[in-house]
Amino acid sequence: MPRTTRSATTRTRDGEPGRARTPLRLAAALLASVLALTGCQTVAGSEAAKRARAAMATTPEPGATATAEARRACVRATGTGCYTFTQLRGLYGTKTLNDGGNDGAGTTVAALGVVGSPHLAADLRHFSHALGLPAPRLEVVRHQPPHGAKAAPFDEDNAGMLATAREATLDMEALHAMAPRAALVYHQVDLPGVDADGVLDARAAEALAAAMRTVLTEQRPDVLSLSFVMSERGDSADQVAALARGLRRVLAEAARAGTTVVAASGDDGASPGSAQAAQLGAKPVRGVAWPASDPSVTAVGGTRVTLDEAGHRRCADTVWNDKGGAPGGGTSVLMRRPRYQDGVRDVTGAKRGVPDISLSASAAGSTMVWFTHAGRGAWVPMLGTSLAAPLFGGIVALAAQRAGHGLGAVNPALYRLGRDGGVRDITTGDNATEGTSGYRAGRGYDLASGLGTVDAGKLVPALATPE
Repeated sequence: MPRTTRSATTRTRDGEPGRARTPLRLAAALLASVLALTGCQTVAGSEAAKRARAAMATTPEPGATATAEARRACVRATGTGCYTFTQLRGLYGTKTLNDGGNDGAGTTVAALGVVGSPHLAADLRHFSHALGLPAPRLEVVRHQPPHGAKAAPFDEDNAGMLATAREATLDMEALHAMAPRAALVYHQVDLPGVDADGVLDARAAEALAAAMRTVLTEQRPDVLSLSFVMSERGDSADQVAALARGLRRVLAEAARAGTTVVAASGDDGASPGSAQAAQLGAKPVRGVAWPASDPSVTAVGGTRVTLDEAGHRRCADTVWNDKGGAPGGGTSVLMRRPRYQDGVRDVTGAKRGVPDISLSASAAGSTMVWFTHAGRGAWVPMLGTSLAAPLFGGIVALAAQRAGHGLGAVNPALYRLGRDGGVRDITTGDNATEGTSGYRAGRGYDLASGLGTVDAGKLVPALATPE
């Protein structure tokens, strides 16, 4: 992230030794290889290093109209779940809420990312029609490149730009699926260029941070979903620390003003940047990524779900860990433990623990997004915590609608709520990656799944009417 939830350590570009690369990367990915379904078992953590490379993938063509037909074709083509957002709406209970009028009306949900997609509006309309959702109300706000640079035109042959387009599409379709009558805003940060590998440079990180400041101080949506990660550790640690310090007060003030910020925890398990570190021959180091690590942000990790056609669980959710990656989780080196985590200090110690909550993100349990490339639309299976983050953001929008106002920071409420309040514990799985031991899920809060996952039917009214 900026690609999304995949973080990467800073490096220099070949031939341009003076240009630093930031650990900023997107979190969502397109499935690029066949992944065998394994029933209700978690794929071993050692498999996590075998990443599906979204930027270089060939888009599968699983079907163009009926989502049930598309899903069957996608399963045959990829061997993964290929779930529809209709199934996820059933899984989390948002369909029942939506049918009862709790559908996000009157709220504004936003996402922030780089470059975006020239087909975003059309793809969102097709997606909405195919799922029988209300027509989307989408606004795209463009933020200019830093330092007066000229925005590069979108190039569908550039794999990095293609990845950012998929990310924008995933963000907005997930938000719309959960809160179908909310007003949607995509904040698009234009850049002078994007490399094919999707890793963005230091200037792009600064541009995203500047746009975040603008959105939080001037736009103030009810929910802002972020699907990019910047590792707190690595060669760019100083830059990330400076950006985090600069936005710490802004995020806190935005929460007090009613904006809930949700952020993907990352797709490299307990070692953000581990995939790139392996390429560079470096040893992965445990850590977490910002902005998810900020205490005013809800850090969203990833689960693997196993569903029937109606979206009912065939077995309990587990921590996502397969060929597509594993959710970011661990303790921050920048942020002290917030008060709402005092009850889990035995797990976090004196530092901020990540994640807070987890939703569907796995490769084996992929979710289909409608996406247009080279003039052709298709249902493509996606994964990553940048799917999980907007899913949760849409659920928060339903609670804001019910409350009649933006909720701001929801973490204090999440840590007070138990199963009766819509928080479901996850007790199996881990976020280990090759070379990093990671953390295991267990009873109560843990650094692999956070508090667990959610039941929106209980969580939404609990968030809307806090104690």
